[in-house]
Amino acid sequence: MSSEVEKDKERLVQAAKTFFFHVQDLASFTNTLTKLFNSNMNTQISLMTVRNDGNVKDVFEQMLRIFKEVQSAVEAKHNKMQSDPLSSKIAAAMCSVAEKSSSVKELQQSAKEMFHNIHIPALVSVLNSSNVLESLESSLSLLMKYPIMNLQLSDFYRKDTKEQSDATASEKSPSPGPSKATTIDALNKLQDALNTENAKNTIKSAADQLEQVVKTMGPILETLQKAIKTMEAKFSVFKKASD
Repeated sequence: MSSEVEKDKERLVQAAKTFFFHVQDLASFTNTLTKLFNSNMNTQISLMTVRNDGNVKDVFEQMLRIFKEVQSAVEAKHNKMQSDPLSSKIAAAMCSVAEKSSSVKELQQSAKEMFHNIHIPALVSVLNSSNVLESLESSLSLLMKYPIMNLQLSDFYRKDTKEQSDATASEKSPSPGPSKATTIDALNKLQDALNTENAKNTIKSAADQLEQVVKTMGPILETLQKAIKTMEAKFSVFKKASD
């Protein structure tokens, strides 16, 4: 086997391994986002589960379902806010409290209680104006067009016994050279799924396509991380204001 073919095979193996861990990270970030949203919006959106013997399509469909449910909840809350402006409610409430309060201390306490409830509209405004959910849905829909949706996650990478028992961050990083856990059968499945007509080098073609998939997943991971950080920051601010 020529050195070029070996290099292409190594590229395919590494792209497959990176894809596997990107999926794990996407699921983890999606669940973190969902938990934050549920705890602060009083929703009950189900978390996603990832099984190595499950297919890729199922994982992405779960993510898409969650993003759509979050988007639906945000839109419903946003529409309600439009018909009942928060500023008017706060102004009216503050006037009422000011009239009834006999001391500055009572006024401060009442203000803290109202701040405790303001974080929901603030979160809705952030998610609605940033278009982050639409962006995530669009990117996932694009990924789902690739011909790997019916493959199982274990077709991309299989952890050996040692990795399963004491997996570390360093083990997640793609290592040079083909992984021992990746079988010839799995590589053949990847080649078959990513095979294009008239491709002279099916391994190179498969590696090129899977590397493009991994590249497309990068911005999705970044968007999710930014959304989580933004939500955590907003909640932290309002929590301090209400303490």
